[in-house]
Amino acid sequence: MSPRDRWSEDEPPECGPSAPTDLRFNPLATGIAVFTGVAVPIVVVGYTRPAGPNNLIIILGVLIGLVAGIVAGCWLTSRDGRVVKGPRL
Repeated sequence: MSPRDRWSEDEPPECGPSAPTDLRFNPLATGIAVFTGVAVPIVVVGYTRPAGPNNLIIILGVLIGLVAGIVAGCWLTSRDGRVVKGPRL
């Protein structure tokens, strides 16, 4: 083994048992998760205010969460369900 080979980066094999798994995410499930993660905290703040529930904050939370979920789902669909190329060994 030469000194240059010692510090070179090893590439994982393309296929076989040592190959890294290819992570793919379902765009619908991701969109629902993003919607929930964005909308729920905003809705809770709008509902549990000391001055009483504020419908405007609740509606804005749902709309912002819906837009964020749709954007995340569409982005993931355009990438064929892949966020990254795959894990590196």
